[in-house]
Amino acid sequence: MRRILVGLLVLLALAGCKADMLEVRVTAGDLADVLAGKSVEVPFEANFRSFGDLDAEQREDLKHLQEIAERYLDIEDFQVNNDGSSTTVEIEGTLPLVGADAAAGYVYALVVDSVDEPTLAAFPYRLRLAAGDRFSAMEDEMQGVNYMSAPDEVNPVQFRLKADGDDALEVLAGGFSMGGENFGVRTVSIPQGEAASLTFKGGAYDDVGGTLLFSKP
Repeated sequence: MRRILVGLLVLLALAGCKADMLEVRVTAGDLADVLAGKSVEVPFEANFRSFGDLDAEQREDLKHLQEIAERYLDIEDFQVNNDGSSTTVEIEGTLPLVGADAAAGYVYALVVDSVDEPTLAAFPYRLRLAAGDRFSAMEDEMQGVNYMSAPDEVNPVQFRLKADGDDALEVLAGGFSMGGENFGVRTVSIPQGEAASLTFKGGAYDDVGGTLLFSKP
């Protein structure tokens, strides 16, 4: 995990709330590689805005929170900007895309696992954004700086999926928005060479991470 997580975790911890939106970009080829047992990292982007300027105490907290994050994450540079009335972070980088057996070793990861449900035989795999086992240890240290200062395990997520293989990518999801429309449960067929963005935010997704099912890529 690179600078995306560090900037996000530090600012989330300082603000004590969720991100506005986290966008991950995953291709059918990425999914196929993970199912084949390969190690994959995928692009991740986010912009987060806190309310108000940072005072001296908050800036000191920010320093301590970054030091904690550096012990848990592989860090590159991230941008924290202040215009005098608000603080923003502009971050981009990568997240690990892993199988369920490897997810425990991370703070956050995109996880691919199998779905053992005969009625969903056409969609045998699941993709989700999840906190790993290392999240709790990092959270405890961050709360030591300030009890209210800790990132959230669950954040709104937008999956930007691209069918870069030889066939369409078939997806099944519930309670998401796409192209400005909201859907209950729907299958989405992404033609070969094209992309679609599925957004999971609000409602149940304040407590449960965004999840979708997909066919074999």
